[in-house]
Amino acid sequence: MNPVNHVELISDLQSKVSAELDLYIQPGMRVALVDFPFGSNAGDSYIWLGQIEYLRRRGAEIVYSCWYGAYDPVRIRQVLGKDGVVLFHGGGNFGDLWPGPHALRLRVLQDLQGIRVIQFPQTVKFETAESIAATQAAIAAHGDVVLFLRDRASFDFAKQHFACPTVLTPDMAFFIGACQAVAPSHDGMVLARGDIESSGENSVANLNLASLHGRWTRGDWLESDRFEALLMRALCLLNGVCNGSAPGRTAMVALSNLLARQRLNRGIRQLSSGKQVVTDRLHAHILCLLLGKQHVVLDNNYGKISTFHQAWTQRAGEVRFASSIDDIPHSLTKFAEGA
Repeated sequence: MNPVNHVELISDLQSKVSAELDLYIQPGMRVALVDFPFGSNAGDSYIWLGQIEYLRRRGAEIVYSCWYGAYDPVRIRQVLGKDGVVLFHGGGNFGDLWPGPHALRLRVLQDLQGIRVIQFPQTVKFETAESIAATQAAIAAHGDVVLFLRDRASFDFAKQHFACPTVLTPDMAFFIGACQAVAPSHDGMVLARGDIESSGENSVANLNLASLHGRWTRGDWLESDRFEALLMRALCLLNGVCNGSAPGRTAMVALSNLLARQRLNRGIRQLSSGKQVVTDRLHAHILCLLLGKQHVVLDNNYGKISTFHQAWTQRAGEVRFASSIDDIPHSLTKFAEGA
């Protein structure tokens, strides 16, 4: 397989998403975008920004948006009209591994029967048969759900278990487009997750930086800076206005976008700090591709990154996939060798 550069890859993956989503989202369509990523995980904000950019290009009208604490099904019905659709935020939380977002998803399906619900591209992960059964029942009872999945394993699972259209597409974050890195301060940067998706002993959090050539730094992107914290407070205060006037709803979208953009800039600064990057976060991998930055990626604990990489990004010349932390030095060397 001949490698492609990041600009070619981004354009191709955007086209793949549009070819499928355009069948369901029409120019001028009124949409409600549910579950703005209020938490500080920067990667979720990249998905949001990609979704917003896709909807802008498509000419859809965002008449309502909310974070989980501001969800109002009565208001959604009022503003959508008979032909509008609900769009649920994409990511990696379809299932019971992250129960909060999925509980909201099931509530939306219960509250908004009679309105089409489209799930932006997700990874599926369930731990219990009871959670699968509850999701099956919610989708069946709603009767008009479309699931977009971002890897083959999730697509196959959804197709087998859920009685609704299922579509395989890349992640929405690619609609951000190519980004400009800033000057690096280190030879490399390790961005390592330490949450429930960490792969334990094989996590890059355990990588010995002394085994790598040059000066390396390590961190994660879960902490909001002071400006982000102020924007989060403002979103909470705006909640009451958002559920009222049209200007309030416009302000809600604008403020959400500003917060997401701040988190994108934070991620760019972090990943730019190294000439090369090692990570086990999916959206650090995606942002490295948007930056055109050489990086090595390892899996999380249930295969989310490897299945995504196999489906969409293994053609990229800027990435190498390592099966263990012991393989990372060799994987980095491959860049210098052009292998």
